[in-house]
Amino acid sequence: MSEREQALAGLREFQQEAATLRAALRRYEVVLGRVHRQVERGAPLHEVMGKIGVSDLRADLVERLDRFEEARRRMRVACFRMSLSEGLSIGGIARLWGISRQLASRLVNENAKDPVPQVGETLPGALPPDVRA
Repeated sequence: MSEREQALAGLREFQQEAATLRAALRRYEVVLGRVHRQVERGAPLHEVMGKIGVSDLRADLVERLDRFEEARRRMRVACFRMSLSEGLSIGGIARLWGISRQLASRLVNENAKDPVPQVGETLPGALPPDVRA
């Protein structure tokens, strides 16, 4: 896959993960609103949290945040490599993205241990059908 194709795939994956995370955060926000209202009416917090399955919601959110960060890392690596191949220096990449030159260099030289998914592959972060908000 060319550097341009990898950068485009990385951008697509990151965009999808951002949308998935946003949906998960919205569900969490709605559920916490319900918790707040019930506790405000006098319900014991531990009972309300048990009813909503707080441990499952927390685990789901942590997983989504991890997937978001991994997609972000892969996207940055692919974009940095494309910028480098287009003639931008490591210092230029660092200034453009607002990071240190050392971090830009480390990401450009990182092994592609987690390649960007091919178009048509199932991306991580698909919403599970059993998560109720």
